[in-house]
Amino acid sequence: MMTFEQQEIGAVAVLRPIGPVASPEDAQLLLEQSSGVIRSSLGRFVLDASEMSYVDSTGLEALVHIAEQLNVFGQVLKVSALSETLSETIRVTQTAESFEPFDQVQDAVRSYR
Repeated sequence: MMTFEQQEIGAVAVLRPIGPVASPEDAQLLLEQSSGVIRSSLGRFVLDASEMSYVDSTGLEALVHIAEQLNVFGQVLKVSALSETLSETIRVTQTAESFEPFDQVQDAVRSYR
């Protein structure tokens, strides 16, 4: 089962899921955790994907839904440390416009300034 680490860097909330998103239950958990953090941070949110070893189709749907939630705050989903596989999946499924990728968490956090 997935676990999560959360930290605040200034006024930006960073959520790091740990483990694969390999089932509808994992995707729902990711969505619920992200939604709570987004609400509490007023949309100043970064998803650190460095420990997401695998993302299935339900996980990708959850990521798109998270991006839609951030649109309410006028933000895009800032994701750091995307794996090559997830980057390619996002490109192939033509969902890239929903995400703003960053190599490092710090770069994503700084983009809010």
